[in-house]
Amino acid sequence: MDGASLRQARRIGLPAGLALAACAVLAGCSTYIGTTPKSFLRQVRTNPDPNIRYRAYAKLGAPDLYDDPAEKAEVVQTLIAKLQEGREPVAIRAVMIRSLGDLGNHRARDSIVRVLNDPNTEPILKVEACRALGKVGRTEDATILARIMTVDRLEDCRIAAIEGIGLLKPADPRIAQMLIEGMDHDDPAIRLACYRALRKITGKDLGSNSADWRRAAQSQPGLSGQPGAAPPTQPSTARTRPAP
Repeated sequence: MDGASLRQARRIGLPAGLALAACAVLAGCSTYIGTTPKSFLRQVRTNPDPNIRYRAYAKLGAPDLYDDPAEKAEVVQTLIAKLQEGREPVAIRAVMIRSLGDLGNHRARDSIVRVLNDPNTEPILKVEACRALGKVGRTEDATILARIMTVDRLEDCRIAAIEGIGLLKPADPRIAQMLIEGMDHDDPAIRLACYRALRKITGKDLGSNSADWRRAAQSQPGLSGQPGAAPPTQPSTARTRPAP
């Protein structure tokens, strides 16, 4: 190849090489989703890849991401709308609910309650909704979680409901009594969850033995409520023994 031909080849090859390099860079950055609420919102609204959308929904749940309250409100509204549409895969809807709970905006409460009241709700959604309701719900919503705690067949759902009750810190004496009874449950995970919830609700730590909590409840009506208050029905599988 003479000098002219070599120079011509180089002139042609340089733009092609730049184009290939640009393609390589773009391909390597294809999973980049940004660092701001706007960039994450753009991903959840337009990206066809569910894995990318999952990551973006999870990122939106970080409370310290937001400097502008209006921006945070827009995100909450978007998450609520997407959750109500119900078009995303179950795993993505679960992370939506988790993000709504972490953001702590009470506008999400009604949507989360609907998830819990739907008899066809998938277990993974119910687990996240129980915890989220503890963060965005009202004190009286503890009765919803108490029902799940007593009747749901899945351990994960029951534990999540107990955790949600602890976050709500209800003053309902019947629920406090339920948690005390739960400390005698066959399942050690249930016992531990009830113990932790009682500590959060009362601000006290009377130990992991239910008898100590029961004695305190009898001498301090404010701990478990008025004397004679009937607690909701508790499963008959409980046994009297301390939590671990």
